[in-house]
Amino acid sequence: MKNSREIVNHFYTVCNHRQGDGLDALVAENITFEGPVMRLSGAEQYIAAVGPLLKFHKGMRMLKQFEDGEHVCSIYEMTLATPAGGTLTLAFADWIRITGGKVAEQKLYYDPREFAKAFGI
Repeated sequence: MKNSREIVNHFYTVCNHRQGDGLDALVAENITFEGPVMRLSGAEQYIAAVGPLLKFHKGMRMLKQFEDGEHVCSIYEMTLATPAGGTLTLAFADWIRITGGKVAEQKLYYDPREFAKAFGI
């Protein structure tokens, strides 16, 4: 069985390199998500909101990652394509809790101002 860090890194691979293909198998039915611009609950709502954003993921550089049992904290930079055709690199801190081998809770921390401007939110 994979440890929590391995599950989280597989989750990142699916989000960043496969643009969400297989994401539904990695999130718990009752997942909760909190970020600066949205809060979601339930796999259906999570995939419907997050899935379309994954096509903008262009690259990720892991800076530091910590694991404590079912909890994984990742600090990384992500480069995103913007709807206008440019790119944007943002720093993120991402806390994920794994339950039953799936992402059950995610809290994403970043400054949303540049993201909101680039994506018209």
